[in-house]
Amino acid sequence: MDISVYKTALEVAKWQNFTKAADMLGYAQSSVTSQIQKLEADYGIEMFERIGKKMKPTPAGEELLRYAAKLVRLYEESKVSVAGQTAGSFILGTFETTLASYMLPPYLGSFKKLYPQFSIVLGEVAENDIYRSIKAGECDMGFVVEDSLLDPDLRFEPIREEEFILIAHPDHPLAQRDVVHPADLNGTELLMSTQGCRCRRLFEQMLRSRQVKYTIPYEINNYETVKKCVMHGLGISIIPKTIVLNEIKTGQLAALPLHYPAFKLMVHLCYHVKKQISKPMRAFIESLCGTTQPEWPAPAQSDTALPL
Repeated sequence: MDISVYKTALEVAKWQNFTKAADMLGYAQSSVTSQIQKLEADYGIEMFERIGKKMKPTPAGEELLRYAAKLVRLYEESKVSVAGQTAGSFILGTFETTLASYMLPPYLGSFKKLYPQFSIVLGEVAENDIYRSIKAGECDMGFVVEDSLLDPDLRFEPIREEEFILIAHPDHPLAQRDVVHPADLNGTELLMSTQGCRCRRLFEQMLRSRQVKYTIPYEINNYETVKKCVMHGLGISIIPKTIVLNEIKTGQLAALPLHYPAFKLMVHLCYHVKKQISKPMRAFIESLCGTTQPEWPAPAQSDTALPL
């Protein structure tokens, strides 16, 4: 049973307005509409009818709302009585980044030991779609890599600073240099992530400001694929340093010594300000934001930071 659809119906009845209900729930209006349509399809009724500027429950809708209130009340009572809600699940929106591929598994393992009856559903969401997905209720939390966080509807928990570096095949001409200046990238082929990636925007902004000409033969939204393509000499790329440390150490990839302030961005875990955070969810958030971060190499130190 998806109890959220009953909560949505009660909120619509309370405000007699889909837009207001969506705002109070922290959803997109389209999400509220689809949830009401789901209830109507499940029960074979019309729940609301428009009278003037208000959405009024139909007689069948009134009866269903009475059951909805009971269901929601019983559900809330059950959360309190069942050991502080130690069973259940939440959806974590992730995209192809260090967090999803390299850091997250140890934390998932630790969480499973603490809450064996609680599950985390990993939902794949494009990096530039995280905010919308959280506001629409499609995921409960999500990871973002940003330098400025201005959305008043979301709460952001800082996780760590992520450094991005340029990588190339070890035989690439630029890999033989002691120093690589931005102008040296003129005429190069760059393997880029898809549009919307914050680091890509910063990197291209730097290239354009220096009138560096380049081509993008491939847009790839998967860092493992990017690494393989660079290993095969298909171009150079900018990528989180953490995920290529091993390949650089073994000589499969070369880190280009770019003479420019380090590209660093803060990784955050975010969720809606109106989201009810359960005890297991809070424990998961605190584990990610804590001082102990298992199996996650520390980034290289730098005296300079990228002017954003």
